[in-house]
Amino acid sequence: MLAEKKRRIDLNPLKYAKQHEKQEEATRAKESVRVLFWGNRVGKTEWGAQEVARYALQDHPYRDIKYPPEIWCACPSYDSQKETTQQKLKKYLPKSRIKDITYVKKNTWGEVVLDTGARLNFKSYEQGREKFQGVGKRVIWFDEEPPFDIWEECFVRQEAGVPLDVILTMTAIKGMTWVYDNLYLDTGNPDLFISEAGWDDNPWLTKKQKEKMARGLTPEALKVRREGKFVKKSGLVCAWWRRDVHLKHYDELDRSWSWYEVLDGGFSDPACWLLIGVDNDDSIHVVDGFRESSLLTDEIKSRRDGKIGGLTMTCGWIDTDNPRLTTELSSLGMSLIPMQKESGESKSWDEILAEKLAEYGVIQKGTGEPRIFVSDALMRFDSKRGSNTNWLVQEIENLSWLATSSGGSDIQIKPKWDDHRKFGHHFDGIRAVSYFLVSYKRPHYPIKKYDKDKWVI
Repeated sequence: MLAEKKRRIDLNPLKYAKQHEKQEEATRAKESVRVLFWGNRVGKTEWGAQEVARYALQDHPYRDIKYPPEIWCACPSYDSQKETTQQKLKKYLPKSRIKDITYVKKNTWGEVVLDTGARLNFKSYEQGREKFQGVGKRVIWFDEEPPFDIWEECFVRQEAGVPLDVILTMTAIKGMTWVYDNLYLDTGNPDLFISEAGWDDNPWLTKKQKEKMARGLTPEALKVRREGKFVKKSGLVCAWWRRDVHLKHYDELDRSWSWYEVLDGGFSDPACWLLIGVDNDDSIHVVDGFRESSLLTDEIKSRRDGKIGGLTMTCGWIDTDNPRLTTELSSLGMSLIPMQKESGESKSWDEILAEKLAEYGVIQKGTGEPRIFVSDALMRFDSKRGSNTNWLVQEIENLSWLATSSGGSDIQIKPKWDDHRKFGHHFDGIRAVSYFLVSYKRPHYPIKKYDKDKWVI
């Protein structure tokens, strides 16, 4: 019986697909542009894959699809496509109906052709506007917010006599960008369907799952991820910071802790090195470090050796901007792993860094304490103030959200990782801390060499 049920599902997975009320409402909507402003784990990408599969298989209960459709599926990157939309589509496109697949790179779809004659082409926002020019389409699916110029370009992809449907499934992680002004506020547009949904709209999310996902998130991040709401990021990135809570004095280094190091290398811009301990409760302690300009490779190594005091390093990381520095340090016995700067599902790299800082910085409900602490000994002479200053505290207390524009209506809110007018340098210290937070629980792979613009494991 189980084998027969599986066979039936494999032949027609859409027939057995479950939908909650918000997903059903979006399927029934007749508007040509459907936009889902949903929180994470509400089922927006799941619904998008189901909907695209209905078009591709010409089996939609509310839309007339007369001809084999030309379909575009677009994501922020091909890496995110491989992990998100592609995996979802595999569930709803029967293998027996797929006649051909071409790949843009290993295991990453470029085009899928079905026995209906439908063609699904996969696009990345990283390709830019020009790659979104071409012949007309029947449906275009954007999973996560696209740049405005790409969105605009896609609305001329309409073939004479063939309707164009556009789907956008997204979480408003970038704040109040062009989608807020041009779509969310466009309430009088008869061709536009807007849907909002949060965790409570997904009946399959358990209370325990919701509590786990909410852990460590700021109130603003919860608004976005739990409720799918727009929140304008403004003010300080580390608004959770309190000197009386997070700043500590360390008389000696606890050798029972696990010890790590992080280097954000530089020459004209300072090289920033941090010594970080993780205690038995998994709390993070930034206990020592230095931040200096014009240091040669052997000087970086020498200063680092003078601070670790014979501690055994569990692992270390370095920014990837200077492969030669990484190689030179390795030859001196300081082996560091290049940072893997990857965005995740529904998240930009900058947001991942900011959220990790908040996850460890906010007061935890169970303990009444944060999970990250900073040494009061990270001092340097500030020539502008004429006194010694804790340089890492200075960065934490001044790192702000900044609105940036790449042209047109495409505005993004990012941490301002440099402030040359005020400090004359980048925020290397707090960035190095955030690099550590996103890295130390990942698997640690030894790096052999840098070859042809990539690190070889």
